[in-house]
Amino acid sequence: MKARIFTFLTVIIGGPMALHAQEKPGGKPAVGGPRMQVPAPLSEPAAPTTGPISDPVQIVSAFFSLLQKSSVDAAYASLTRGSRIAEKPEELKLLKAKTHEAIEAFGAISGSDHVDTKIVGARLLRATYLSHGRVFPLRWRFYFYNPDGIWKLIDLRVDDKLTGIFDEPEERREPDGKP
Repeated sequence: MKARIFTFLTVIIGGPMALHAQEKPGGKPAVGGPRMQVPAPLSEPAAPTTGPISDPVQIVSAFFSLLQKSSVDAAYASLTRGSRIAEKPEELKLLKAKTHEAIEAFGAISGSDHVDTKIVGARLLRATYLSHGRVFPLRWRFYFYNPDGIWKLIDLRVDDKLTGIFDEPEERREPDGKP
């Protein structure tokens, strides 16, 4: 029996990052964290734009909108614009290939839901989304860093481990596939 778990896509960019308090002009630290709107679950992703997008929600919405149109290359071009991932063509090629494989295995993406956003400090966040495949959903975790006022993708992880969304421990399986 084909294993149900299909884990793929791990891109780790850069090493340790120093996080500093966000500063206002004049060198004074800003009060509070980053100002980001976290939407209700997305039923209709926003249409992609041609100019630069600096809000992670808009970046991810444009990404899923393009994936729904089966435009994998354009989706990754939009998602990685200005990031170090875009500077690594071999890794980008692998991401696209694995996304094509996932779409074949789990079905065309028909939509997405925003599940969670976790902000760490003033310049780092993880946005978790669920894509709706014809056969099975996938969990997408986008990691963004804001070093200079513009949010940039620094890591992307995609898997079908849905128990993680529900904070359930992963079931341990024996080598024969039985719990």
